[in-house]
Order: sequence, then C-alpha cells, then structure tokens
Amino acid sequence: MTVERWIAFLGVLLVVLCTPGPDFAVVLRHTLAGARAGLRAAAGVVSGLAAHTAAAALGLSALLAARPEVLTAIRVAGAAYLVWLGVQALRAALLVRAPDAADVVGPARPYRDGLAGNLLNPKALLFFLGLIPQFVVPGPAVTGQILLLAGTTVMAAAVWFAVVITLGTAVAGRAAPRRAGARRAVDGITGAALVAVAVGVLRS
Repeated sequence: MTVERWIAFLGVLLVVLCTPGPDFAVVLRHTLAGARAGLRAAAGVVSGLAAHTAAAALGLSALLAARPEVLTAIRVAGAAYLVWLGVQALRAALLVRAPDAADVVGPARPYRDGLAGNLLNPKALLFFLGLIPQFVVPGPAVTGQILLLAGTTVMAAAVWFAVVITLGTAVAGRAAPRRAGARRAVDGITGAALVAVAVGVLRS
C-alpha cells in the first residue's frame, strides 16, 4: 500500500468520524457528566469500531450483508437501543434538578452505551465493508494492509474523541455556574437527535 493511498483513506475516515452522529452524541452527553464518563463512552465506541473492522477483515461483514434477515434484526435492535438512550436523555433533560454524574450512570454504563450503540449500527458495519476494500491493493500483503487500515481507524477514532472530550470538559468547566441548565439543554438535544436517528435507521 502506498503512502498516498493510506493518506486518502485517512482523509475519508476523518470526514466520517468528525461528522456528528449517534457516537458523537453519546460521548458528548457522558462527557458533560464528567471527563471519566466521557472517556469510558469513547472507549466503548472505539471498541465497537475495532470489532467492525475486524469483522470486515475476516469477511464476517460480507456474510451478514448476504443475509438480509440478520441485518434487519441488527437494525431493529440498534434502533430500539438508540430510542432507549434518547428517552433516558430526554428524561434527564426534564428533571427539575440536574443530577450529578453519580446519579446518572454507574462506572460501566458509559462504556456499554458507547459499545452497544456502535455495534448495533448496521450502517457502520456496511460502511467498513465497502470502504476498506477500496484502499487495499490485491496481492500477498492484503492481510497486512487490512490490519493497517483497521489500526488507523481505531487510532483516528481515539484521537478524535479525545479532542471531543477535552473541548467538552473545558466548555462544561467554564459554564460551571450554568452547568445544570447546559446539561439539560444538551440532554434534550441529544435525546431528540438519538430518537430521530433511530427512526432514520428503521426507515433505511
């Protein structure tokens, strides 16, 4: 694989990663409850991305794509989970008293939200199935190329969410006197966005 081809892959990947979506919303919401919660949520998302790239490398994605009923089941499960996350966010937004981080989540909850939300997104699975082969050069080094692209995906996602968490924590710190109102606003926007994404997933 040439350096130019790798850079082209990285460019496409960064556009996809930096486009706000369910993963971004989940990480940002937990970040406003605390940097550690944000880090756990990001770790869950990155773990899901690693699983998707590994599945694509092993050919499991192609197998699932050939079984429409399996993809349908994943899509419905993913939409249901996104709705559940959205409802939880909307409930938090409607609370008269904004809860502390300890009231919102346990230590494992952010990671679970990030992991499940990413794994149950069939678009992510099909995206990697369609993206990675476009940048792989046929030949004896195919496995190494796939591993390189998979590692690039995981590292780029980790860096991106580190930036999101850093900026989110800084903004939350500056708005400390109004943190309750800010968190309620973000919870409301995030909840509505997650429910909207779930509807879009079901319609796709």
